[in-house]
Amino acid sequence: MIINIDTVTKEQIENLITNSVGESKTLEFKQELPGNTDGGKKKFLANVSSFANASGGDIIFGIKDVKGEASEIVPLEGKTVDEAKLWVEDVVRAGIEPRMPIHIKGITGFGSDGNGFILIIRIPQSFASPHMVIFKKSSRFYCRNSAGKYQLDVQEIRSAFLATDSQAERIRSFRQDRLAKIMADETPCNMANPHKLVLHIIPLNPFLNHKRLDFSAVRKADYFKPIGHGGWDEKYNLDGFLTHWSDVHSRACHSYCQTFFNGTVESVYADILVSSRDGAPYIGSLAYEQYLVASIKNYLEGYKALGIEPPFIISVSLLNCKGAYLNVGDRCFSRDPENIDRDVAVLPEVQVESFDKEVPTIMQPIFDAVWNAFGYSHSYNYAEDGTWKVREL
Repeated sequence: MIINIDTVTKEQIENLITNSVGESKTLEFKQELPGNTDGGKKKFLANVSSFANASGGDIIFGIKDVKGEASEIVPLEGKTVDEAKLWVEDVVRAGIEPRMPIHIKGITGFGSDGNGFILIIRIPQSFASPHMVIFKKSSRFYCRNSAGKYQLDVQEIRSAFLATDSQAERIRSFRQDRLAKIMADETPCNMANPHKLVLHIIPLNPFLNHKRLDFSAVRKADYFKPIGHGGWDEKYNLDGFLTHWSDVHSRACHSYCQTFFNGTVESVYADILVSSRDGAPYIGSLAYEQYLVASIKNYLEGYKALGIEPPFIISVSLLNCKGAYLNVGDRCFSRDPENIDRDVAVLPEVQVESFDKEVPTIMQPIFDAVWNAFGYSHSYNYAEDGTWKVREL
């Protein structure tokens, strides 16, 4: 399986042939794109869903195999990369349920005239499985082993649904446990204030499969910085890699980012509340969104560098902020501000299916929920068309 599909090169594709790379549970070669017949579509959908219901993987179109080994590049022709992508996306969207993300990459420059291309379809391991092929009411479930795809029987389907419930419970339990530890001040460094903004990002594949990542391949601190950082220290600890922004004299920590060995990010910001002139604490409605967007962009770039693919779960919580209000400025709103009514505000989580989606778009449900907590219908930092455009106070 190609590690980073975004940066794959023509030379790497050619090396598959040079090295006679073999097909596996996570890699399959196809000489041609699926036919536009019902049978061709069903077979294609069975392949795609089998990867998602197993460990994920890549299907590479434009490579001929002999006895399961890449033997020759047979460039795809007759349509453009964009046309091929659109066809694949439409068939998968309409033919598999529940919907699942795929990542498609075209590599051009093949063939005698250079007009041919190779198409890679990256299918992440799904944690909303099992996915069912519904094309032409077929209602079939498929999975994969080292020999290729196979159809699930009734007991295997039942086990797959139970596994999905168990995975969701593990994610909830992790988040609850971490929030309890933060509330009890069991943090990797002594926090400057009890009021905290907590961001968790859980990469589902390494988290649920108990993988231990090797951070040595990347410059961790370039990506996994504390929220609102103003310079930071860094070190390894028992949980993984820690960066923190602490006061030079008191050593009180204002912000830290703990990246666990399984890739989970816990970023805690202890300066979320600001005191107004009359002493009432508030959250700046502009600053916290900007801080979160900037940090999440960095963390997702870090995942790319580490070769960690979506899906990711992003969650945000506000701790010990009861009684604070949201400073939205006087220009847009005339009514009196409302105070948040609880010490632990756990906001709805969102799932990231692709690196292609913009972070502000991903975060809109969470930002809306923050504004809901203070009595507003939605975040007014978004235009009517959903574009994130931070206002001037």
